[in-house]
Amino acid sequence: MKNLKKLAQDSMFILGGIFALYIAWITGTGEILNYIHFADPLNEMFFCMASLSMGVGCIIAGFSKA
Repeated sequence: MKNLKKLAQDSMFILGGIFALYIAWITGTGEILNYIHFADPLNEMFFCMASLSMGVGCIIAGFSKA
């Protein structure tokens, strides 16, 4: 039961990381401009970098053995 709970928690980190990487991908390709209007290209670049780092961090946290 405890392992199942840990697996569910880890899978949520991994799914969240994949979602954040998807957000970074559509930000990098410019598709997100259909949904969010940025005031400056620097804001868009920072948003892409923030979602990219959050995605990588969540995936690392999901696969860590600690």
